[in-house]
Amino acid sequence: MADRARVLMVCTGNICRSPAMHYLAAREWADAAEVTSAGISAETGMDATPQMRRAAAAYGLTLPRHRPTQLTARMVARADLVLVATESHARWIQREVGELPGHVFGLKQAAELAAQAETPHGADPRERLRGAIAALAAIQERDPAPLRSLDDPWSRDQATYDRVMAEIVEALSALTAWADLN
Repeated sequence: MADRARVLMVCTGNICRSPAMHYLAAREWADAAEVTSAGISAETGMDATPQMRRAAAAYGLTLPRHRPTQLTARMVARADLVLVATESHARWIQREVGELPGHVFGLKQAAELAAQAETPHGADPRERLRGAIAALAAIQERDPAPLRSLDDPWSRDQATYDRVMAEIVEALSALTAWADLN
């Protein structure tokens, strides 16, 4: 059996979108992935916002105590899959790494690519996730999809947090179903 894939979720402060992506993927992909998150300008010393916690709770997801982590080029290099919230996060990675690695996708972009890609095969979720990563890279090379951003809900109303959480759930659910990860 293959080792669990290392999946890294990225947003700006690592207090709204990426923690929601992180803990939802950790719950859904537990057998397939070791999931972490980081921010390009991490709000160290803070925690996930109460608004994002409320939005996540609507999906039965409890965000545990969360310590924001500053994204580094080394973290990107060590990950098997990096899912970013926006194009600016991908540009930050490109600038820090020197190129945009083939294992970096926008969350919504990855879900869109999955709809076009072959279903990954494997004996277990770990193998299927590794196959999914390769399939996403292959379809992106053949028929690129634009990176579609998740809005930043920071300091906005609860409805914005709820909408962004719904988009995260929709995209992660599409990836989970496509690769049969849970």
